[in-house]
Amino acid sequence: MLSLQTHTLIIGGGPAGSLCGISLQQHHSDCLLVDRARFPRLKLCAGVVTGKAREVLREVLGDDGLRSLLSETQVGHERHLRLWNRRHCFVDCDMQDRRVVPAQWRDEDWRFVLVDRPRFDAALIARYKALGGQLIEGNGERAIDFERHIATLTDGTTVEYRNLVAADGAGSHTERLLAKAAPDFQPKGENALAYEINVSRDDLDIDGVNLYFGYLPETYAWAFAKGDTICLGACRLKGVHVDGQQAMKRFLGDIGLRHPERYPLKGALIPFDNAMPHPLWRDHVYFVGDAAGLDEAVTGEGIYFALRSGADAASAIAKANPVGYIQRNSVIQQHLRRGAKYQRLLASRLPFAFFRTVATMSNPFVGYFYLTQIDHLSFASAPSIVAQYLRHRMG
Repeated sequence: MLSLQTHTLIIGGGPAGSLCGISLQQHHSDCLLVDRARFPRLKLCAGVVTGKAREVLREVLGDDGLRSLLSETQVGHERHLRLWNRRHCFVDCDMQDRRVVPAQWRDEDWRFVLVDRPRFDAALIARYKALGGQLIEGNGERAIDFERHIATLTDGTTVEYRNLVAADGAGSHTERLLAKAAPDFQPKGENALAYEINVSRDDLDIDGVNLYFGYLPETYAWAFAKGDTICLGACRLKGVHVDGQQAMKRFLGDIGLRHPERYPLKGALIPFDNAMPHPLWRDHVYFVGDAAGLDEAVTGEGIYFALRSGADAASAIAKANPVGYIQRNSVIQQHLRRGAKYQRLLASRLPFAFFRTVATMSNPFVGYFYLTQIDHLSFASAPSIVAQYLRHRMG
């Protein structure tokens, strides 16, 4: 029976795990990445890579590395943001409008960057391997002895490690194993369920990034143009007792999808407003990305938080400074709490009606808000966002 040793065992090869591995390799820190799938593998995701996500990639890969990664994986470059109340569009914002883009960004070709997630994940894994990173595919963890620091894989291989990085998604097996083994560990709560299909443009002609309210309680459906395909999805939140598949069918009917029978629905867990209270256990088990519940409640964005937490965990491990990971995670948690607050306001009938009225009267403000508060990481309060926008328009 094979027995391995590594300084850091990373479980899961999505953006969080792979960027953690890349960063560790750059720090000349030994690591082994394990994933139960083989790459490229299916991954449900709308695939928006925001400006702040690109900054993390630039930080780790450099300018040339970021350009190369996007050239391999990008499938969409859209400029329109639209918000709908069922069939009624109340925001149609051109994200290259001068009323939207702050002066310091007007020289940029600002549009939504959308990637193909299977290719994106596989490309990051390829970069990890090119740096000398060890990878075991098609062989996940079966059991973990957290006290002795030994993981047993499905084929019986044992891996002795010093640090463990759990990057194995919203339904993290590592999290379940640790919850059974350690009474002092606090796992996440119940995850939300997302439904998604990718359809041909021959069956649906939509451009831009579109969010549709009114189909599922407290959240929205989406239609994102991605080259030759359109990504369609909806999210049923935890604790909401509604038939998500029927809601998705109503949505597909309203937007005019032709031949829906060609596209069977697929589902995936997402940690919507479900951040792990303490993503570091006993200074050697790090939870990152979806496994740590790092998903933004207003937009459902997860890629940035996966990349950021993966890079932060690598830095903490390489510097033997686990407290550093908690300090960086606190910044992420602050952003997630603010997003959850906005999401709860949009989920309430009267605040949403007020938002829709204001948004209808000022489409460019919605675009400005997205650019400054979501695409880039900002913690401005609502009054200061309005003041910033007014100064922007006057300037």
